[in-house]
Amino acid sequence: MKWLPHHRFEIVSPLNRQAAFEAMKAHVEPENWFRMGWPNSANDKRFEGTISGDGFHVRRVIGYRNSFLPVIDATFHAGASGTRIQVQMRMFIFVYAFCAIWIAGALTAMTAGGTPGLLIAPALILFLWGMTMAGFWLEAGKQERTLREIFKAT
Repeated sequence: MKWLPHHRFEIVSPLNRQAAFEAMKAHVEPENWFRMGWPNSANDKRFEGTISGDGFHVRRVIGYRNSFLPVIDATFHAGASGTRIQVQMRMFIFVYAFCAIWIAGALTAMTAGGTPGLLIAPALILFLWGMTMAGFWLEAGKQERTLREIFKAT
C-alpha cells in the first residue's frame, strides 16, 4: 500500500508510437468543466484532456463527483519492439491547496484549542488522509487497468 496519493508506473505496449498515440486519441475528448451525468460503464474508457505527440494530460470521465480523481500525465517513448509509456498520477492542484488549508486549520485548532484541540486536530488530519487515499486509489486502480487495456499491455 502506498501512503500518499501519487502513483508512477510504466506501460510497455506492443503498439508502435503512432499506433499508441492513435489508440489513446480515440478515447480522449476535450476538457469540459461542467459535465453532468450518471455513473455508466460507457464512461470506463473515456478520458478528457489533451494529447500531443509526446504524451497526454487527461483524467477519466466519471458520472459522479470525486475531487480526488487522479490527473494523468504521460509521455511516449519509442522502444525496440513497441512503446514505453511513462505515467504519473497525481491529484488536481486545487485539491492540494484545499488539503493545505485543512491541515493549517487543524494545526491552528491544535495550538489554540487547548486540550480539546489536541484531541480534534489529529482526528481532522486522519479524516482528510483517509478521504484522500480512498478517493484517489479507488480511481487510480481503475485508470491504470483501463490504460493497460487501451495500449494492449500485458
